[in-house]
Amino acid sequence: MPTIQRDALHAFIDRQLLQVESTPVPVELRPAVEDGSMTADEVHALWMGAGIASQIGMALALDPSRFVEPWPVADETETPAAA
Repeated sequence: MPTIQRDALHAFIDRQLLQVESTPVPVELRPAVEDGSMTADEVHALWMGAGIASQIGMALALDPSRFVEPWPVADETETPAAA
């Protein structure tokens, strides 16, 4: 049964958090604070959450085998089902 490689996932998240935390909030998000729809803290939290979510999502989409073992391998003798 496939399992999550937690040590690898945690190490990856730690590295990505350092990158996200060191990236300034883009100026394009300033209007949300200026028009009063969000506080500066809310914008910062949104930026952090979106940053880490996108990093994790891309890593899982591009190479899920880094964090899930064993990753199923397609049998080369099988043909794809007809659409």
